[in-house]
Amino acid sequence: MDVLTALRTRRSIRAFKPDPVDEALLRRVLDGAREAPSWSNTQPYLVALATGAKLEAVRTEFLAALDAGPPVPAFGTPTDYPPPLKERRQATGYGLYGALGIDKRDLEGRAKHFRRNYGFFEAPAVMFLYVHEALGAWAVLDCGLFLQSILLQATALGLGSCAQATAGAFPEVVARYFAVPERYRLLCGVSLGYAADAPANAYRPTHATVDELLIAGR
Repeated sequence: MDVLTALRTRRSIRAFKPDPVDEALLRRVLDGAREAPSWSNTQPYLVALATGAKLEAVRTEFLAALDAGPPVPAFGTPTDYPPPLKERRQATGYGLYGALGIDKRDLEGRAKHFRRNYGFFEAPAVMFLYVHEALGAWAVLDCGLFLQSILLQATALGLGSCAQATAGAFPEVVARYFAVPERYRLLCGVSLGYAADAPANAYRPTHATVDELLIAGR
């Protein structure tokens, strides 16, 4: 698959088949993604790959932690969405809930779907992405390049994926199952598996046009 096709066919998968993903295929995803560029080639990121019983344990603990109180992600959560970011975010939310048949006034239905984020949409594999704190924003930037490479490689290999900030919501849970090196902080995660035939997966938000991305000259 060429890069442009991968870019245009990739989408966030929010419903997965229960079929497990072979570890060799997951390693191929990482083998391609490791070619991503980084600051001075520092590659300031690591991956905790959870599947099988370990993932089920993490999933159970994430949902229990959510029920016990609000998440405390290592990098915080955005709260200020100025125009046009707020409008784009709202349009995406309304579009997704519309595809799911959830009315915007259906608070119970919205809460139920929101909770599925913390169960990784029942995905059979999750990659938790860590960054080294020493490089600050540059490590986060490099991890973003690495994350996009994971998403595109997964798409090329026939896997569905969903980048999830919520996978970084409870770093203490993940640390109970992996020997995370010192000074590495959980940033986010990627849920991976085979896409189910579900309304959530049919939705694809719009993206800004080239003209909207370009800053006008003086």
